[in-house]
Amino acid sequence: MVSWQTRTAKLLGRLTIRQALRRQLDIVEMRKRILAMERFFPDLPSDVQLTAEPGLKHCDAEWLQPNEGHGDRVILHLPGGAFMTRFVRAERLLVARLCRATHARGRLVFYRLAPEDPWPAGLDDAMEAYRQLLAMGVRPEHIVLSGMSAGGCLALALLLKARDQGLPMPAGAMLMSPAADLTDDYEQGSRATNASRDAVLSLEHGEEIRRLYLGGKDELASHPYVSPVMGDFSALPPLFFQVGSTEILLDDSQRCADQARQAGVSAEVEVWDRVPHGWQTLSFTPESGRAIARLADFVRECCP
Repeated sequence: MVSWQTRTAKLLGRLTIRQALRRQLDIVEMRKRILAMERFFPDLPSDVQLTAEPGLKHCDAEWLQPNEGHGDRVILHLPGGAFMTRFVRAERLLVARLCRATHARGRLVFYRLAPEDPWPAGLDDAMEAYRQLLAMGVRPEHIVLSGMSAGGCLALALLLKARDQGLPMPAGAMLMSPAADLTDDYEQGSRATNASRDAVLSLEHGEEIRRLYLGGKDELASHPYVSPVMGDFSALPPLFFQVGSTEILLDDSQRCADQARQAGVSAEVEVWDRVPHGWQTLSFTPESGRAIARLADFVRECCP
């Protein structure tokens, strides 16, 4: 049974974010609307410290550290937002909760956004953040990648590119409803069956979002660093996916996990019944708390 808190959040998402995505795509207006919605998310807990140094070359990044101390683990998180916007307060709180649950430090990377900085700018920023951790002496087996939606896509792309460049792999990766296929066949799979059931996301302007993200170079859509589901998952670390049963992105997680298993990589997909996209950020819902607990279990398993 889905909690009343989550049912309320689904209704609000349908009336706000989903409706905004179905109107004429105006990036400036979308960012303003999200900024207005952010005021409903709680502040960062007082027992988690926020610092901004050292920075990255082209984008902002933050460190989040629980006051009660931490071990050697570092969670490198890439936020969502359709590659063009972001929920800063929501994802900051998400990382803080993950850090508290795992006794880890968090690194939240606000990679560059399209259309001002189309692909591969965001991926380059994610790669720089990972290289920076390694240069700081953080051992790769102590790093766990994390990504929400568009950030999940970038986290998978980071793994593929880091492997291709011969970099050591992190301990694992948490992928929350990754948007892993930008080739977007709207007539098949969950993009079709969940088109009216998804409480948050709409494909009304999917092609335009892809065009803006790729700077008009639609031929790049099938590149594995753009659509990771098209990639070879060989030699990747363990992967843990969470996705809602009514999300249009349901198939992305399942197909990526299948690709990973065929390549001999450990991959688990948790399909949560009728939760909205990004429910992990909704700290007032019991489903969010349970999802954070499962993510923390994964971190402890792959990074003891």
